[in-house]
Amino acid sequence: MNRRPRGQNPQRRQRKECVAVYSMNPLTIHFLGSGDAFGSGGRFQTCICVTTFRERFLLDCGASSLIAMRRDRIDPLSIDTILLTHLHGDHFGGLPFFILDAQLISKRSAPLTIAGPIGTQARVINALEIFFPGSSSIQKKFALEFIEIPERQMTTIGNLRVTGFPVVHASGATPYALRVECEGKVLAYSGDTEWTDALLEAANGADLFICEANYFEKKIKFHLDYQTVLEQRAALGCRRLVITHMNAELLARLPEIEIEYAEDGKQIVL
Repeated sequence: MNRRPRGQNPQRRQRKECVAVYSMNPLTIHFLGSGDAFGSGGRFQTCICVTTFRERFLLDCGASSLIAMRRDRIDPLSIDTILLTHLHGDHFGGLPFFILDAQLISKRSAPLTIAGPIGTQARVINALEIFFPGSSSIQKKFALEFIEIPERQMTTIGNLRVTGFPVVHASGATPYALRVECEGKVLAYSGDTEWTDALLEAANGADLFICEANYFEKKIKFHLDYQTVLEQRAALGCRRLVITHMNAELLARLPEIEIEYAEDGKQIVL
């Protein structure tokens, strides 16, 4: 591993120590929250922590994410980047708490990048102001950068190469399935969506595709069901498939399903 020169920021050293436990593995995916918007099964809202050889990032940051991070002993200071699929509270609503924790509790000084669909910056700032009026204008001791990812264009964010594929989910801004390339691996994530062939583009050749399956077989707008994912499994073309974001009905039928599923605390090493 390349070592940083002496005199580096102490929080950078702290973050390096936080990820050291994972450094023997190329890519570790840690499901901090695997639930739906309503806490079905007592699960936390969507938050997936990915640790690479050089950095750590989150896929989505639902409202309960900071609690889930504390439970699983993931130091918020170790997070370099937060990637958002779409702007619903169970996928980005943890950001006001994360940002204020960085400023007031964790005393962050290292930069933080938040990337998502067009409109991400305005929505996050609005959420800060709704939850904690005046908080967005307080001077921070760390650089907070927003990157808005264009559709179907690979965007370089640190050591990550991120592509957003538009999916079908009403969230007030274009929702994405994300494809992330890092450390020679490809990780894809559906976000929330009903079936769309954009998922084939996002998942094709991925080492891991994380796909929502809200219902067992019921077809509704804006969400997937397990039976549809099962039918499309071969077409997706991914090496490994894991379903998440399951509601109470699907959780009750887990013994019947054939696809690997996420649980809070579950870790996958690629």
